[in-house]
Amino acid sequence: MTRRTAKPSAAFKRDPADLPHDLPEADATTAFAGTDIRIAELALHGIRLPEAASLDSLRLDSCLLRTVAMPGAEIRSAKWKDVRFSGCDLANAEVRALTAIRVEFAGCRMTGLRLNEAAWQNVLVSGGDQRYAQFRFSVLQHTEFEDCDLQDADFYGADLRGCIFRACNLRNAEMSKAKLDGADLRGSNIDGLRLGASDAAGAIVDAAQALSLAPLLGIRIL
Repeated sequence: MTRRTAKPSAAFKRDPADLPHDLPEADATTAFAGTDIRIAELALHGIRLPEAASLDSLRLDSCLLRTVAMPGAEIRSAKWKDVRFSGCDLANAEVRALTAIRVEFAGCRMTGLRLNEAAWQNVLVSGGDQRYAQFRFSVLQHTEFEDCDLQDADFYGADLRGCIFRACNLRNAEMSKAKLDGADLRGSNIDGLRLGASDAAGAIVDAAQALSLAPLLGIRIL
């Protein structure tokens, strides 16, 4: 385990979603019409897509989504910029080729969500359920996970450098081959975290976590 004198999490400042005030409410019947969807500067509330809906693309710019449900949806291309998801249901959805810039997920159901090879920048995931979510080979820049249930989540090969995991459940999460330099895991449950000794280089942990990682690193504490 590499000890760092600098603390990236202290200097790290995530840019929040830049949303206009008093966004007009979108009409549910037209907002998601077709398979190539682009929505800008609108508030969406209580919309539910058909189970396992299939979309070619979903572009969201400066949008607020409240209790929007798209469980099991397949989205083949997506770009989200300045978007807030609040209480939404994204369980078991698959979003390919996702670019997310200044996006916030608050209290969302994200169980089994597949976001492999995504590109995130200035993203906040707060509360909700992210068990079994997949972030394989994703690049997560300036990203914060706060009070998240990430049990059995898959970060294999992901670039997590500088990410913050604050009070999260990372039990049995997969982080093999991930880049963890400067990733702050302090205060999170890392029991059963799956990673190799070299993968842990540069990660920031607290004393209790260091003890639990000692066998992985080949360290004997007597």
